[in-house]
Amino acid sequence: MELNYNQDLLRSLLNAMGKHDIECSELKVNRVVIFNSKFYIKKPKVIQATDPKYKELSSGEFKIDAENAIIMKSFEKIKETIIQNKNN
Repeated sequence: MELNYNQDLLRSLLNAMGKHDIECSELKVNRVVIFNSKFYIKKPKVIQATDPKYKELSSGEFKIDAENAIIMKSFEKIKETIIQNKNN
């Protein structure tokens, strides 16, 4: 329902442009078609630096018993982050 309303609104706005702009006087929109696509524009990921509002209580020292290298790297990053937050 909302999609139909948006299509009707867009069609009426495009038709109304002919009354307000001489260059669009010949514009006549009969229908608006929307295509669904699997492709989309990726938005850039914005990473904001945060300022911790508390003192880090963890020492960042713990044993990692993972066999998977990806999991081990993730826990190493967590350790580094904890130590970095502890020092700040």
